[in-house]
Amino acid sequence: MKLVIPMLFGVVCVLSGCASGPSTAPQRSIDASAARPGAFDLWQDCDMADAEAWRLAAPRDADAALSGAACHAFLVEQGQGDLKTAEAGRRLAQQAVDALPKSAEAHYLLAYLSGLEAQRNPLKALALVPVIEREALAALKLNPALDEAGPARMLGDLYLQAPAFPVSIGDPALAVDYYEQAVELAPDQSENRLGLVDALLTEGRPADACRQLQRFWKGLIPGESSSGPWERGLELQGRMCEALQEE
Repeated sequence: MKLVIPMLFGVVCVLSGCASGPSTAPQRSIDASAARPGAFDLWQDCDMADAEAWRLAAPRDADAALSGAACHAFLVEQGQGDLKTAEAGRRLAQQAVDALPKSAEAHYLLAYLSGLEAQRNPLKALALVPVIEREALAALKLNPALDEAGPARMLGDLYLQAPAFPVSIGDPALAVDYYEQAVELAPDQSENRLGLVDALLTEGRPADACRQLQRFWKGLIPGESSSGPWERGLELQGRMCEALQEE
């Protein structure tokens, strides 16, 4: 029932030409115009009713467009949305970018939702690669620390997974560069270091990958009661890394 009111309000406005009125977007929308860490909660819980309300409010409210884009991404990631959800979210993110060109969150969400759409529509994936690259680079420039170094991590993912030239822009060496940036910015974010390990292996650098994986496991050492075997495993992996380096 929560969805019915904003939908009806949107239809009435289209028919009557009203340009303003009471906002139907959920009231937890945050001022998203600032491009600074913590200015906007990217991954707050939401549901389809929230997503639709924000979508309807977006043409007259840039913050609603941004909140709606984030909600659509959240729903797709949670398995509550499909290709159409990703497409709708990408359109909202584009509205947010147009209205808030200095918002790192807007650019990041446009790249993120383009990636979600590409995953669910392989026939369109290559066409979306330049969008992902452009928007992730814009987000990186505006706020490198966003989402625990999300822009650099996204670029690492892109260059690692995309087909190589001349088909697309895949480049394992570039992937390593961006994952290294992500690790430097947010070393405790596990996907940053695991992505770097993957890129180093793809680049043919197993010794470097081994050392990064050792650092990853070291950051996950459990409590004292079980640290003995864990430390022993790390020691053995360290010896393996040294052996690989000598080859």
